[in-house]
Amino acid sequence: MASVSGEFLNMPIVDLNGDLLGHLKDMVIDSRSGQLVEFLVKVSADLDASKLPWPTNDGLCHIPAEEIGKISGRIHLKR
Repeated sequence: MASVSGEFLNMPIVDLNGDLLGHLKDMVIDSRSGQLVEFLVKVSADLDASKLPWPTNDGLCHIPAEEIGKISGRIHLKR
């Protein structure tokens, strides 16, 4: 899988209520299919990443792409 960045780097990621989860640090794309696989998020310091439903490795929360509801000025989670 390949990792990419661009105009979305450091974009805020918010939950369904609009509360800040963190900021996008990278996106992972499957190099074979070209499909976006996951978002790598630096979780806000005031949140406990261990309580999130997604795995966290090397300080980044790995959120599957299917958890994303929409992207506008912010990245909105479905939940």
